[in-house]
Amino acid sequence: MALTDFLREDLIFLDLHPADMQECLQMMVEKAARRGALPDAADALARLLERERTMSTGMGGGVAVPHAKSPRCLDMVVALGQVPEGVDFKSIDAKPVHLVFLLMGPPDSTRQHVDLLARIAYLVKRSGLVEMIRSATEPRQVIEAIRAEARQRPA
Repeated sequence: MALTDFLREDLIFLDLHPADMQECLQMMVEKAARRGALPDAADALARLLERERTMSTGMGGGVAVPHAKSPRCLDMVVALGQVPEGVDFKSIDAKPVHLVFLLMGPPDSTRQHVDLLARIAYLVKRSGLVEMIRSATEPRQVIEAIRAEARQRPA
């Protein structure tokens, strides 16, 4: 299973300009819902915000991976938001987040959920990938960068 098996081009949101973390998640959830990926935007947002209240998903290096599960979600959903100015996710390194990988899945998706979190963590630690995604101007470029990085040493 590869990250790009779940990350669709229409769920890559380039050039987001949220005022804060909550607005960032709201923008991403609403866009994903409009594209048919999430059946209930309000439920998804509430679950993601609850997760953030428990512990920040800002992993440092300009990346956050907000994630949650919902019985209203039938399949694993992965979306990516690019935030040029950065947004405060209370990251472990106290730096702004520029890339937001959002994961949402059904309650029985624990294995996929954990595997995708691990793959994202591995890939974003790879030299240059975060910068390549941050500079992408088309969703296709993001997918190609992730695929190329994964081919070099699959997670």
